[in-house]
Amino acid sequence: MTTYLRNTWYVAGFADELNAAQPLLERRLLDEPVVFFRSADGRVQALQDRCPHRFVPLSGGRLQGDSVECPYHGLRFDGSGACSLNPHGDGTIPKAARVRAYRAADRHGLLWFWPGDPAQADETLIPDYGFTLADSLPTMPLRGALPSACHYFYITDNVLDATHADFLHAGSLGAGLFSRVRPQVDDLDERSLRITWTAGGQPAPDFFAPFLRDPRAPADQWMEATWTAPSLVMLDTGATMAGEARDAGFHGKVLHIATPETASTCHYWYWGTQNVTLDEAVVEQLHRIARFAFEHQDKPTLEAQQRSTGEAEFWSLNPVLLPGDAGAVRARRKLEALIQREQQQQPLRQQAA
Repeated sequence: MTTYLRNTWYVAGFADELNAAQPLLERRLLDEPVVFFRSADGRVQALQDRCPHRFVPLSGGRLQGDSVECPYHGLRFDGSGACSLNPHGDGTIPKAARVRAYRAADRHGLLWFWPGDPAQADETLIPDYGFTLADSLPTMPLRGALPSACHYFYITDNVLDATHADFLHAGSLGAGLFSRVRPQVDDLDERSLRITWTAGGQPAPDFFAPFLRDPRAPADQWMEATWTAPSLVMLDTGATMAGEARDAGFHGKVLHIATPETASTCHYWYWGTQNVTLDEAVVEQLHRIARFAFEHQDKPTLEAQQRSTGEAEFWSLNPVLLPGDAGAVRARRKLEALIQREQQQQPLRQQAA
């Protein structure tokens, strides 16, 4: 059984997925069915997506005011999880007519979900991505959702590893630069770290060509990945002509988000922006390169990795470690320590009524 870090914020989707056309949003998160909706004042609410009467998903029902109405027998539940209406008999509400309520938030254009102790859910702990997501240039962002049949940390491993681009994305996103250098890994706090890769001496990959005066000349390239537990990675990457300041070339940021769905599947969202405005046709070309890498190279590789490892615990397989794995290994160890500490302090298993 997979153990998750629970007293933390996970992303549950893009905020605009909750709208007039779709007032109820169903998601399976950390092996639990959850339904999201907005109350009349616009606040995001999240409930266990299972009516306690006959266990039908509430997400199949309707939003009625500040409550979700079960499609089967019409019981309604408000954002606190309490039954707000029983349309049967004299209307008496059974004491057991309650569903689990989760803390949820709308921040930086994302839906956030706290699966642990609601009393510990502090919205100031949500990482500040507004400087990137809210300030996207008109020709950006690159944004998408890519459900993946793999463990959620395989996504994180992949994003924290610049060396795979030299092989899996050779020519487009990789040019053989990063696999020859050792990354610098800096601990930021117990829940985050930064991995910095810098390289130069040869032309940058094709993706950066529109941003450089001479794409065939030597360039300086960098990738800086900031990981925040459990599975958020802000990727800052770019290239300039050799010896020039970073602002003289391309400077892009992409937030990579992996949220566990089950032990072997996950939700994967990405959202990025960059520092220059380009023609629409050029932007679309770059988007195609990035999406091809995510959808047709990363995704099938990670899903094949999942099929290969199955339910085996990662370290039990005795993985061979390379220099480029330093940051991802440290992030994995930090997450394992957080989970262990949470379990030792007081394992949280809230009971649905």
